[in-house]
Amino acid sequence: MNRHTQMINDRYEAMMFAKTSEQARTAAGQLIKVVLGEEAGAKPLEEALRECCRILRPSQDPREQQRFEAEFIELGIWPNSAHKIAA
Repeated sequence: MNRHTQMINDRYEAMMFAKTSEQARTAAGQLIKVVLGEEAGAKPLEEALRECCRILRPSQDPREQQRFEAEFIELGIWPNSAHKIAA
C-alpha cells in the first residue's frame, strides 16, 4: 500500500470512528484535502464529501451512488443528520 492510500485510509477511519462532531468534521476536512487536493477549500463540505465518495466508492447504479454519498456525508456531518431525525 502506498503512502497516499494509507493517508486516505487513516482519515476515513478517523471520520468513521469519530466520537464527537468536531472529530468527524476535522477528519472529513482532512480526507477531502488528501483526495481533492488544493480544490478542496473552494467547495462546501457536503459537496466536497460527495465528490470524494464518487472518487473513492464509485457505482454504476445512480441510486446506489446516491446512497453511498448520503452515507459518506452522514459520517462527516453526523450531527446534522441527528437534528433532521429529531425534527
